[in-house]
Amino acid sequence: MEKLNLQKREITGKKVKHLKKDGLVPAVVYNSKGDSTNVSVTKSDADWLYRNATSTTILDTVIGKEEYKTLVKEFGINSKTGIITHVSLFQIDENAPMVFTIPFTLVGISPAVKNNLGVLVNVLDSIDVKCQLSKLQADIEIDISGLEHTGQTINVSDIKLPEGMTLINEDLRNAAIVTITEAQKVEEVVVAPVEGEVVEGEAVEGAEGETTTETPKE
Repeated sequence: MEKLNLQKREITGKKVKHLKKDGLVPAVVYNSKGDSTNVSVTKSDADWLYRNATSTTILDTVIGKEEYKTLVKEFGINSKTGIITHVSLFQIDENAPMVFTIPFTLVGISPAVKNNLGVLVNVLDSIDVKCQLSKLQADIEIDISGLEHTGQTINVSDIKLPEGMTLINEDLRNAAIVTITEAQKVEEVVVAPVEGEVVEGEAVEGAEGETTTETPKE
């Protein structure tokens, strides 16, 4: 999507349900100053955003003669039908640092996993950072090729954030991103037959002391 075209709307409240007849979805654009603009987006564009937009997808947004960059912040979804009922977008101030949620992307192959020595557990899949738009990256790569045995962990403190990014929550500095845990052993359980129970194909004594083989009924 090269540009996201939005239309200003005057309809608010319960009346927004009438937008559906025109193939539109109610939306709002707000900024860091607390200002907001009621808009609508086409259903096809709303569906595209839901399928493709991530927390770092920058959208060139047009409202009338105004043009600026936005991020998708939230979708309203009907729990019964799965239909998108609302879209919230945030206007980016390109000159001011902002808070972004950056996902982690795992790269490489862990020898511990490759050799069936352990299981890779993804503990933290993203992190909140502050940076200017010009310093924003789509993701942060985590190299797991050094994880060779169980108990090894990569923490937030083990990675170097890209230039211009600062960690928002310092309490996460020692939080684990990925770790190798011991693989669970699956034990075979043998169930002993209950006394008096007939096992398929087992010889049983007939009424007159004869030995017969019971065949399961079809």
